[in-house]
Amino acid sequence: MRQIDGLCRGAHEYLRRIDVTKWTFSHDGGHRYGVMTTNISEAINGVLKGTRRLPITAIVSATFTRSKNAFREREVVAMNLQQRNQAWPDDVFKRIASNNALGTRHSVDLYNHSRQTASVTVHVPGTSSRTFRVSLLERACDCGQWRLSGIPCSHALAVIRQYVLDITLYVPECYSTIEYALTYTSGFFAPLADVEYWDEPNFQLRHNPGRRIRRRGRDVTTRIHNEMDWPQTRARQQYQAQDGAGTSGQGSRRRR
Repeated sequence: MRQIDGLCRGAHEYLRRIDVTKWTFSHDGGHRYGVMTTNISEAINGVLKGTRRLPITAIVSATFTRSKNAFREREVVAMNLQQRNQAWPDDVFKRIASNNALGTRHSVDLYNHSRQTASVTVHVPGTSSRTFRVSLLERACDCGQWRLSGIPCSHALAVIRQYVLDITLYVPECYSTIEYALTYTSGFFAPLADVEYWDEPNFQLRHNPGRRIRRRGRDVTTRIHNEMDWPQTRARQQYQAQDGAGTSGQGSRRRR
């Protein structure tokens, strides 16, 4: 918050008026992590990709069709996972398997079986070793990855293996195949009737031409640029500089 206050006083005051449990990872009680809060906008952009600047009816139709196809495809995936009795979807399963394989190279020192605490030492060739504290009861590790994503890190999985415990007890239920299936099977998309069978609307839409101001030249974007745009801007400027130099050189040769 101090950094935000230093950058923009107004933003700092605005955020202070909002309950911190609604927008921060550090005060949400561990109920939200990773993909469930940060990737929803990317998912929506993925559905709407390619529909910008189209007529509104085309945007609605494309959004409906793509959403329907996405749900149908994931429903089939969920059914296959359940038939294989797989505990988690493939992405989660691969991540846990990768962390588990990495954890086999860690050294674990058990402390208290009832409290399920331990320290894990990671040996990195050519550098000094690092030690992480793990508490299975608190679902916490010093590396912070477990609390951030909800999926046990390699250090936690090494401790779980040493205590001979069931890994499924330490993975949030929201990542399970059952919850994944419920996401795409609890609701459904029904076919739309032809336009001729639609009810007549009791209102009329009227376009207000005064709200549309068409300026000469290319529209100026209002999107906030970030570090992803900077390399493209530099590359464009370099290309324009080189192109300008080549054009001036050709012109001088012509005058000769």
